[in-house]
Amino acid sequence: MVKMQARACVISRITGISLADARKIWHAQNKRSSPSGQQPNDLSWFLKTTVRRYHSALLLSLYAQAKLKLPDYAAFAHAYYHYARITSGDPQRHYDEATDPAFRPTENDYAIPFSRAHYLITSYTDEVGLIGNRKCPLQLRRCKCCDGVYLADESEVERACTLCANKKTR
Repeated sequence: MVKMQARACVISRITGISLADARKIWHAQNKRSSPSGQQPNDLSWFLKTTVRRYHSALLLSLYAQAKLKLPDYAAFAHAYYHYARITSGDPQRHYDEATDPAFRPTENDYAIPFSRAHYLITSYTDEVGLIGNRKCPLQLRRCKCCDGVYLADESEVERACTLCANKKTR
């Protein structure tokens, strides 16, 4: 998780180790302190760009598959590792640990940084409350035009992904 630029506080939350220990591990691996700052708390961030919508859908799908075989903490790390490999450009190429594209220098080198990805998977649910409302305003949808899966807000009326919807308006 440290090599994928997960912040120490997120590592502590996922693994249950103390924050002090997570910071020590982070510093030993990266030779600098873990980034600080407010943790993600806005689900609309995932909807602001087309890339984020598709990447979020990919990440949620990978996590759902990993959860079938692994405990939650391991499933998330596993899913994020494969997400990072797939989005690196050449996921089929063989890499050694030093050149593995899942391990990038800063969290800004990922379309969805580890801490935001963790917020997404802990917030996302398809569950419905007692009065029929969704517990999470986000949902995975399949585009009626291209058949791709993307993340949308439940209130969006359009049933086409942003790429296909933009093609129609041109």
